[in-house]
Amino acid sequence: MKLFSIIFLSIGVLFAFIGLGWFYFALVDQEFTEFSEQWIGPMVFTFIGLLFSLIGGGLLYSQARQKARREYLLRSGRKVRAAISNVYYNTSIRINNRHPQLVECVAEISGQKKTFKSHNVWGPAQFTVGQEIVLYVDTQDASNYWVDVGE
Repeated sequence: MKLFSIIFLSIGVLFAFIGLGWFYFALVDQEFTEFSEQWIGPMVFTFIGLLFSLIGGGLLYSQARQKARREYLLRSGRKVRAAISNVYYNTSIRINNRHPQLVECVAEISGQKKTFKSHNVWGPAQFTVGQEIVLYVDTQDASNYWVDVGE
């Protein structure tokens, strides 16, 4: 996924650079004195470049935030044993006709049983109901957690 984001960002920056360069050389050439159909090419290149850059940059940003959250919870979160209550496929996502798995587990936090859901698991990991896994919970906010499924 990171490679996909980097490719999108790179293509977007390239297209935006070409579009803005096209604008610059057209304005220096004094050929574009008023708005006409000659502006469409640079506008399309610039727009598509900015769009691709936003998509790639947004994906990279969300991946970096998820990694930072995981590292924070692994470092300072409370380690809790949880029992897997359900394993199912996330059918809303499909890549190469494969769906990722989601693992739901139940743990007791502050005297209450709560259900926690993992991130999408793409690997060949096998999970069974009742198996114990590790869960990291933020000490101040139980809604901030990380289910350690071994990825």
